[in-house]
Amino acid sequence: MAELTRKEYRQQQKNAQRQAAARDEKRQEVERDYAKQQREAERETVLAGAGDQRLDPSFQKVNALKKKLNWAIGIVVVLIIITYAVMLIL
Repeated sequence: MAELTRKEYRQQQKNAQRQAAARDEKRQEVERDYAKQQREAERETVLAGAGDQRLDPSFQKVNALKKKLNWAIGIVVVLIIITYAVMLIL
């Protein structure tokens, strides 16, 4: 088995690092392309199913709960303001 000189060893290490960097760059490029394709496919799915979603009972229940929660938050805020005003007067 031949012994490597320091220079040869350093050169091998640099080559290995370059190859790893190139692989990593290629991997990141492929991942970006895949993510882009997935976003486009998801967007198309959402657009295609938007009309059917409103008919879903769970969607209707969630919307009803959202409205009730918004009303509850609004009422609480108004009551806090009234309480604060009363505290200032007294």
